[in-house]
Amino acid sequence: MDSGFFDLYFFKNLENSNDKIKEVVKKNDNTNLALLCLNQMKGRGRKGRVWKSKEGDLTCSILIKKKLDISEVGRINIIIVSILINIFEDLGIDTVKFKWPNDIIINKKKVAGILIETSISNNTVTQFVIGIGVNIKSWPNGFGCSSTSLFENGLNIEAHKLFFSIIKRLYYFIENYSKIEFLLLSERLSNYFFDKKSLINIYNGKNKSAGFFSKIGPLGELIIKSNNKNLTITYGEIV
Repeated sequence: MDSGFFDLYFFKNLENSNDKIKEVVKKNDNTNLALLCLNQMKGRGRKGRVWKSKEGDLTCSILIKKKLDISEVGRINIIIVSILINIFEDLGIDTVKFKWPNDIIINKKKVAGILIETSISNNTVTQFVIGIGVNIKSWPNGFGCSSTSLFENGLNIEAHKLFFSIIKRLYYFIENYSKIEFLLLSERLSNYFFDKKSLINIYNGKNKSAGFFSKIGPLGELIIKSNNKNLTITYGEIV
């Protein structure tokens, strides 16, 4: 990996890694950043939810300065989810699944989550922050879902090694972004969808959609079969 691609930052204790990396970039405006925190005290997930972690788990944030059309934000999610699935499989876990849009599941329990925050100007993303949390040691429950950890599934890996593995693979994807065949990547990701047989409910604000999984589209969108028609959902949450 080109050591110049990311400026690396390491912290023992932080309130929140995404907030900190946005603070750091103000002093280092033209650089891609990767930040590892050993103990995050106020992690958050989507919709302001709390992300609980303990020392030994992975809490990290990555800030990348790259201009993208706003419609391509879901492709960053495809990349990160694919990276995490590949790493877990390389470590020997063969029961990894994906719950759209940003949860990684092992044996029907959440093991990792992703939070992407963007800076947008004139419908163009100018930079994005990727927050990643992985339960390595702990598996807190609550918040509407059961969780697990890599340790509970027989893996003993240190957070910093997982961090370096993620940013090494991410570097490759970002450097080769224009060459990525997102259709093939999304088709592969569709194979990991967590529930292909049951009726799923998706909420987007006050709107609700229901249907059966069809596929993940090349922009990261969820496509379901509803009333014998394909329905494309670009933003929401499966509940």
